Amino acid sequence: MKKKTNSNLLKVVAAIVVVIVLLFLFRGNIYRMAVKYEDGGSRKSYDIKEGDLATFINQSLPNDEALDATISIGQIIDLSQEITTKVLDFSSDAQESDPQKLFVTTEANYTGYAAFTSAVGTYLIKRFGMDKEWEAKPKKGKLYLFGNNMYKNAQSGWFKDHDFVVFRNKNTKEEIYVDPTVNEYLGLKRVDRYQK
Repeated sequence: MKKKTNSNLLKVVAAIVVVIVLLFLFRGNIYRMAVKYEDGGSRKSYDIKEGDLATFINQSLPNDEALDATISIGQIIDLSQEITTKVLDFSSDAQESDPQKLFVTTEANYTGYAAFTSAVGTYLIKRFGMDKEWEAKPKKGKLYLFGNNMYKNAQSGWFKDHDFVVFRNKNTKEEIYVDPTVNEYLGLKRVDRYQK
């Protein structure tokens, strides 16, 4: 009887471990299925001028001379998020959104993360001569959880003030949605747009 109980307990533990591993492996698909983003309006865009932040961005680029000729918008988006993750630490109490100031304070909320990623993205788009085709803009986010608008009922927190970034092709109107805080905490490089 004791052997049977131990065997059943082992099976339950193994099943739980398998479920946890599967949830981890498919977290991106699960998140993108459950959470959708809608553009709730624009936030202020910042330009990065020469200075410490511009120097840091340039030093963070891969040491690859072919990069100038071969870089894609996907690589620029990924670099923007990697640089944001290197510089910023999340704090819901942070109020600053100016990337130059965030580079010094290193603490940002959702709005600051989006402003910083957008500014770095814009800097890289210009740096690699893609500014006639692409732009990066911070956006006020409206989040939908399984199709339900979570923004309208939220008083504060994650669903109320959750900014993200849209990288938009000016010619084709293609939009790529990224959420730098979700990238930092869940490792998800892209999020999905809400389709009405």
